[in-house]
Amino acid sequence: MTHPSPPSLPSAKFGIVDLFAGPGGLDIAATIMKDEGVESIGVEWDDATRATRAAAGLLTTEVKDVAALGPCDPSVVEATVLTGGPPCQSFSVAGSRKGHQALDDVLRLATRLADHETEASFDAAWKEVKAETDAMSDDRTGFVLQPLRWIMEAKLKRGKPYEVVVLEQVQTVMPVWQHFVEILRRTGYAAEAHMLHTEDFGVPQTRRRAVLIAQFDPGNEQRKVMFPEATHQRYRKGAKRLSPVHDHRDGSLFRASRSGGDVEPWVSMGDALRATRTADFVMVSNYGSGGDPKNRGRRESGEPAPTITGKVRRNRLYPLKWDRSGELVIRAEDELDRLSFEEAGLLQSFPAEYPWRSTDVAQQIGNAIPPRLSLHILSMALLREPPQEKWYTLLKEWRPQEELAPPVAARRSAPPQTSPAAASPASGRPRTGAPAKISAK
Repeated sequence: MTHPSPPSLPSAKFGIVDLFAGPGGLDIAATIMKDEGVESIGVEWDDATRATRAAAGLLTTEVKDVAALGPCDPSVVEATVLTGGPPCQSFSVAGSRKGHQALDDVLRLATRLADHETEASFDAAWKEVKAETDAMSDDRTGFVLQPLRWIMEAKLKRGKPYEVVVLEQVQTVMPVWQHFVEILRRTGYAAEAHMLHTEDFGVPQTRRRAVLIAQFDPGNEQRKVMFPEATHQRYRKGAKRLSPVHDHRDGSLFRASRSGGDVEPWVSMGDALRATRTADFVMVSNYGSGGDPKNRGRRESGEPAPTITGKVRRNRLYPLKWDRSGELVIRAEDELDRLSFEEAGLLQSFPAEYPWRSTDVAQQIGNAIPPRLSLHILSMALLREPPQEKWYTLLKEWRPQEELAPPVAARRSAPPQTSPAAASPASGRPRTGAPAKISAK
């Protein structure tokens, strides 16, 4: 009896291995860039998320655990680019004593993985680091070190360094990326880390991401690394939206910036959800504002959405109307249908036809990097130029080639999702393996 070969990355000009790949926010962008010689394969632990990736036709390694793979594995040995968004929530809570301790541990352990000239020296250091992270009460602390292990092993064991490295995470991870920049520069990379705002790039949502881009360039490690430049207006509370350059009726929701360097107005929730929400509305966030849990943040449909998290279905929507004194009127009896999964995905800039699967879809959407932001990052990191305008249309109109599983129920009138994720239990995953699901990665 013959068995099919396990998935593996084909040889490509830009062959990407995407660690902690999630439902495919970066990989779907790589698919859009296929004509530029871009291929990708993701490493993902969670079975529910893997089901979404399979339905979308995205290549995923048979081995689920990032820690059980390395750059010499046959499934990823052809990769020339390393990307990833390792979960770092163990130290990303601002002001937490435990968070500060975990951050200090990560920076200290990363230093121990730097500057090794031989495979044996690195292996000895990694063995010590792994033993320490495995013994920690929160094993997620060690996840952020996995990309660094892959980078060092590609150079020392495979003998072929990754040409490009792209790492992204929540804003509080910036100190780690800045430390990685110093290490990578000593390893032969030109590297920089910057904070990017998703609405700057046409994503209908405000979300800040700490992004590291490194390019292997021995002898030129101190040169400038090009990062994406904003194409759209930055959102600020109370700011006036710029006059639109076009009315979106031609379907060009995510048009590039105008010639001459001007930026487009931000893309609003109303723009993104035009097909399903024809009337203006206000979103009342599930989260408190200004440190007050009872002061729920509010956004009107003419504004970008707040950060989409795994609790996106708890946000409430109401018709946008005011009383005679100009106060916003919000009445329980007027509440509209909650966001569907399709709509939540659209606010993350996923295509409307993205085939979300399983019972934890809201969590998958909240954890993902917005595909449109991925287009900007990958284009600058790989090609050193802005995305081609046609890619925005390809992303918007993307559809899966095959339906491999029945579609997820996504009625807007359904109650907020409360069923557990269809994934392996946390107690069954390796101490240095892939993450349990975490909101708003």
